[in-house]
Amino acid sequence: MHPGTIVLVYGFSWISGCWASGDTAIEISPSEYFDGNDGPWSSFFLRVGVPEQDVRVLVSTASPESLVVSSDLGCSTSVFETVPSDCAVSRGVLFNPNKSATWDELGLFGINDNGVGLEANLGYFQAADFASETLGLGLTGPKLDNQTVAVIATAEPFYLGIFGLNNQPLNFSSLGNYSSPSFLTTLKDQHIIPSLSWSYTAGAIYRLKQVYGQLILSGYDTSRFKENSVSFTMADDITRDLVVIIQSISYSGSTSATLLSDPISVFVDSTDPNLWLPDSVCDAFEQAFGLTLDDTTGLYLVNDTHHTALVNSDAEVSFRLSDVTQGGDAVTITLPYSAFDLTAEYPLVENKSSYFPLKRAANSTQYTLGRVFLQEAYLTADYERHTFNVSACTWNEGAKENIVTIPSTDSGTTSSSPPGGGSSSLGGGAIAGIVIGVVAFVLLVGAIIALIVRRQRKKASYATSEPGPDMSVLAGPVHNAPDTPAPPKFYSPETIGYSTNGSHAESSHRSDAGQHSPDSNGQDAELDAGGSQQIHQLHGESLPQPDSEAPVYHELPGSEVRKTASGRVVSARGTSPSPDVSTLGSMGWQGEHGDASSDLVSPTTPVHRGIRSSLATNPE
Repeated sequence: MHPGTIVLVYGFSWISGCWASGDTAIEISPSEYFDGNDGPWSSFFLRVGVPEQDVRVLVSTASPESLVVSSDLGCSTSVFETVPSDCAVSRGVLFNPNKSATWDELGLFGINDNGVGLEANLGYFQAADFASETLGLGLTGPKLDNQTVAVIATAEPFYLGIFGLNNQPLNFSSLGNYSSPSFLTTLKDQHIIPSLSWSYTAGAIYRLKQVYGQLILSGYDTSRFKENSVSFTMADDITRDLVVIIQSISYSGSTSATLLSDPISVFVDSTDPNLWLPDSVCDAFEQAFGLTLDDTTGLYLVNDTHHTALVNSDAEVSFRLSDVTQGGDAVTITLPYSAFDLTAEYPLVENKSSYFPLKRAANSTQYTLGRVFLQEAYLTADYERHTFNVSACTWNEGAKENIVTIPSTDSGTTSSSPPGGGSSSLGGGAIAGIVIGVVAFVLLVGAIIALIVRRQRKKASYATSEPGPDMSVLAGPVHNAPDTPAPPKFYSPETIGYSTNGSHAESSHRSDAGQHSPDSNGQDAELDAGGSQQIHQLHGESLPQPDSEAPVYHELPGSEVRKTASGRVVSARGTSPSPDVSTLGSMGWQGEHGDASSDLVSPTTPVHRGIRSSLATNPE
């Protein structure tokens, strides 16, 4: 290869690296698997530890931490009465902390406590072994050190692991007030992405030829949704920030009916698969679809005969969403029955069965539009502007991706917003800087090429000039001068740069290949003077009750996990934490009668198999 060609190749690679180092959005390619025992759901890869262990997880729009399934106990008889033959694969592949050189133990905690924390309002209770660990997103996406990762074992409430998209940090008050920034915040702080924003849609196995989920950091893809004029403001309660108002829910099929007419505020959250709605609305769903709640499983199971009738009914449910209770701009998201046609598998049910993902909410804090809703909805959240957008997905075979970057408010750009509130583009200053940089680089490359060509010509002239009076040369044959070298080949950006694959079914994960991030400094998250940045806090203390109305801070108060007489820790979906769970900070476990056990939990010592085995529990 000619030297000039080498310079051009590395030059344009350098330009591509600059674009991928924080100025543009990053798309995370899906795993191209549909996973879960309550799905199927489009999953994403995580690369955990050093050396990397690849696992498949689902996206949680509410969680700031990531959870992976334990290799020790995730497929053991401590968790399952009968271990499924495909257990490891069905749970997204298991992670072994003992094989990672970067697993830095923090201790055993609960993901919530005293009604505060991840999915506490839905009654989730989960024991997890937390650590600071190296974490990569996607097969080729960005990788960061010192990220909060926890190992779980139980099959409920999380059968698969999760990747947390929430931007709030976690605070471990019992560990010297150690603060762990979220993955999203660290990417922004290390200038790997331009803004604290993301877009996500869950994908739909029933659409086209199976449409995978899409996750974009600091941007959105206009080819995946229909634009609308509605912009939603994030709620003050950061534990339930993505709140929309459902003005109405309507049903159409063999008949038509209004399922909800009085507006309610609902949290959009991909962590849970279900729709959590008031009793009256659930009654209307039951009547419209002929549903019956199974008392044993707590699911709306659908037998084969009724399932066939529903599939052939072409029934649809439409949700009218707005940021205000009456009037105003609104967007309608319509779900066909196929979106509700999910499959429950062991251990949710003994035998595989179709089910309808609907739950009766005990109160307004449980009103939730879960993952099932995000099969047909495209969600974009911008934490810097405190706004988000919900749009109806579009289903166009072979549509070409059009990814738009959401810039940071730090850039001074005021003409950009997430979809629904206007178009997004780079600011004038950013564009000018890029143009100047590219022009300067082209001039530098031109000067280097000119110098190389000049040297080549100079060598050629030396070779063809009259030789000196060396008798051996004069007596020999005449040597022809070498041919003038051909001009260097020019490699254009079009032939060197990366091209985006527009297919839904094949995401452009190769575009992440150049994303290399510096190591995280691991420092505590900083709070501004106004306290605008809240902290997910893992401790056992109850929050003080203010005299006046104030936002509920998104703290994740953790707890050391109650150990039963059999050595198991209770963890179940839909049940509140036990009142005799010890608070974080005590070094021992409490027995069933409050007696401290001899099993010590210390973040400074390795967790032995005996301690980690307490993660494996069955609901009692």
